[in-house]
Amino acid sequence: MKKFGLRFHHLGLATDNFNLTLKVLKKLKYKVKSIKTNKHFNVKNAICTSSYMPNIEIVSKTKNKSPIDKIIKKNRQLVYHICYISRNISQTLKLFKKHQIHIIKVSDSYLSPFEGITSSFFFIRGIGLVEIMDESQKKRNK
Repeated sequence: MKKFGLRFHHLGLATDNFNLTLKVLKKLKYKVKSIKTNKHFNVKNAICTSSYMPNIEIVSKTKNKSPIDKIIKKNRQLVYHICYISRNISQTLKLFKKHQIHIIKVSDSYLSPFEGITSSFFFIRGIGLVEIMDESQKKRNK
């Protein structure tokens, strides 16, 4: 993904039991970097880091309808998205098109509660659901 101006950020793990998932990750030597509630999506999130494993974002619904409802109804816990940070999302999307990689935006852009930059979800044929944070927006959001 480097040639598309992307660097890996985290795997998104949907769960129906936030505390259990957090407990298991801590036993696997993950450290909790931050816990936030995203009222826009009605989810509670935690970014968990490890010195030797990929970052994991725990995503658990709050009381209201959320984008992960169907996921956790079928699978109590499931890695369902990959997140990358783009140096410039416009350039990244142009490169996907140039290389004939089919990508569809599936969410409105929103301000990431963790990085403070604009983020959107995309469906990439052959990969699945991908979140892309736009680093070029960082200066504009400050």
